Amino acid sequence: MLSRLILSLALIAPLAAEEFVPFQPAQARLFLRVPAEAAPLKEASVSIGECLPGNYEETPEKRARLTDITFPITWWKWKEVVVKFTPSHDGTLELDLNGPWGEARPGVLRQMEVLWDDLSAKGAALSNGSFEEEAEGKPAGWDSPWRPYPAASAWPLAGREAVKGKRVAASWHGRPLVTKLEVKAGVPVTLTIHTRAATTPDFKAPRILSADTPAHRAAAKLKRGVNFGNGWEAEPGTWGIKYDSKDVDLVADQGFDHIRVPVAWHFHLENGAIKPALLAELEPVLTRAIERKLIVLLNWHHYEALVKEPEANRAAFAAGWKTITTHFKSWPPELYLELLNEPNGALDHDTLTRVHAQAIAAIRSVNPQRIILVNPPQWASVPGLDRYFLPDGDDRIITSIHSYEPFQFTHQRAGWVGFQDLRGISYPGPPATPVAVPDSLKENAGLVSWLDAYNTRKGTDNPCTAATFELLLDDATAWSKHFGRAIHIGEFGCFKEADAASRTRYIRDFRLAAEKRGIPWAMWDWKAGFGYWDAEQGKPLLREALFGK
Repeated sequence: MLSRLILSLALIAPLAAEEFVPFQPAQARLFLRVPAEAAPLKEASVSIGECLPGNYEETPEKRARLTDITFPITWWKWKEVVVKFTPSHDGTLELDLNGPWGEARPGVLRQMEVLWDDLSAKGAALSNGSFEEEAEGKPAGWDSPWRPYPAASAWPLAGREAVKGKRVAASWHGRPLVTKLEVKAGVPVTLTIHTRAATTPDFKAPRILSADTPAHRAAAKLKRGVNFGNGWEAEPGTWGIKYDSKDVDLVADQGFDHIRVPVAWHFHLENGAIKPALLAELEPVLTRAIERKLIVLLNWHHYEALVKEPEANRAAFAAGWKTITTHFKSWPPELYLELLNEPNGALDHDTLTRVHAQAIAAIRSVNPQRIILVNPPQWASVPGLDRYFLPDGDDRIITSIHSYEPFQFTHQRAGWVGFQDLRGISYPGPPATPVAVPDSLKENAGLVSWLDAYNTRKGTDNPCTAATFELLLDDATAWSKHFGRAIHIGEFGCFKEADAASRTRYIRDFRLAAEKRGIPWAMWDWKAGFGYWDAEQGKPLLREALFGK
């Protein structure tokens, strides 16, 4: 008897000892699962995000019957997302509201709660998509397996404002929310979903600034810029190209009003000073830019040690910025400083907030008035804005985002991202002749799915149209207005391996989309792999795209 009791206690002990760490999600996730006897869904798509087969399922048949959909969400507003598909059977399919998977440390899951509200279905029957009806402590008509559903008075539901009505729903990877949809074969279904990230119990919202700060006035001086890329961000003596004052004169003559100058400062700082060899090359270019009435954005690029080990290197990063700021302290206000290009990897969430704060404090200790630009995490992407926090009292910071969407078009043939065999993608889609998946990339499920949509879908449903980046720029504009933070596009562009006509159309459409929203921009780059200027021929390649009507 005693041995049976001990065994029973051992079996239930893991459940009693479960530990989860609340964490703010950057994405929502849902699954659509058809029954075993039914054929897979057709034409599944999501308005923003990624729509894939269930690639972790054990058989090809199960993978085909499961549709895995992820999309970015924010904590500060509800996001509307539209999912479309066409069933191949009469009957039901499973809708599984879920969340991203992640570990706080080995064996301990992050509890990334996603909030849901105001779900509606066209072409299918959905019960209680408003979540207003309740039964047995959870939304009526929905199952919450594996773990108890939270009480309305507890985290993450307490105090949440609904899109409509009084109630919202919540799910995470360890506690999904599941219901059935009634569908008919061949009848297209459109799901309209409202979702947002649940903030953690200890979350402190940032201060909201006004729409007229020193940063806004500084950003208003920027309109059209270009990057002096592939130059000083290279390790000395390696692959970098050379820039000089003649490039500055050409840039000014073309009509640009600012240049962004990437520098790998970690190679050029020694004993609390900037190495003379760098200054001998760099300062004449910066001086000439100021003389030609160009604003200069001086950036720190490719600090890989900081990305990989932020805590071990953030003091050196801050000290480096203090050295740089001290050297340029007497320079005119038209010199702006940009903290770090494209934070990624371990540089995210609270870690990045600490790294940014320490470096900003170092700059402010020398020059309280200097305009600073800062990139959000996730490669300076728009979705990264949702977990990007600046010092509340500093209103001289411009947020600089980057966008190369659709990435599969702008980076075709780019070996450094593994797309060296991807080619033939024109803009906008769909193409006259379908583009095949290269043999070397057939295991890339995201690319396979993207190419299928690119080859077949028309209008804004095609992933290679202006709609791809317009949605992101709309999100960036909404964030800027909500928080009172000025924004700038520090990089956009297209690798020269794309066909010239498509490249011109893309650059024009992106530029017009940014200007329509009042966002200043700097194209990547001046005369390297994404170049505006053909240095051999001495002429512009994209004049009409950037300066035409």
